[in-house]
Amino acid sequence: MITFIASLFTYTITIVVAGIIGLTAFLAGYLLPAIALFTMAKNAGHKYPWLAFIPIAQTYLEFTLPKRNFKIFNIVDTDKRATVAIISVIAIYFGSGIIAGLNLVPILGQLLDVALAVFICAVSIRKMYDIHVTFGTESEKALVLSIIGFFVPLVYAIFLLTIMKNEPEYGFGNYEVETANGDFSEI
Repeated sequence: MITFIASLFTYTITIVVAGIIGLTAFLAGYLLPAIALFTMAKNAGHKYPWLAFIPIAQTYLEFTLPKRNFKIFNIVDTDKRATVAIISVIAIYFGSGIIAGLNLVPILGQLLDVALAVFICAVSIRKMYDIHVTFGTESEKALVLSIIGFFVPLVYAIFLLTIMKNEPEYGFGNYEVETANGDFSEI
């Protein structure tokens, strides 16, 4: 009986410790980039910096915070970052479910699975690269950090924390400017 109680106690302690470690890792993975992106958006003058604390909206904010053309492999080159953000969010969060339905056609589903993975990888690395460059990281260093950050998200979060107080390339508070009729528009 004592052996059973001792092993139950050990099991319970192990579960509690693992839960605390898991919760800490989850909160660090969520809160670190959220705090950094909130600070960056606020410094940039973004109208909605609080989007950094909403998971899907955080991805949208990461796409729209830089004010540079979005380029991938010389295939995509657009200044419509909000459109790329919406397409990417749909692909990232719903693409696998959509493709799963297409797996009824054997080769098509598998090709789309690979294409989705390449698309998500390319778009995510470009998104991170643009954030790094917008907030003052050298181009070559930003590329390396973005690739590493894609595979190790904690690295991305840590480097966001190191650059969060830097001035964006378009200046502090210049994300949106007031027009002659009193409206606000993006630069």
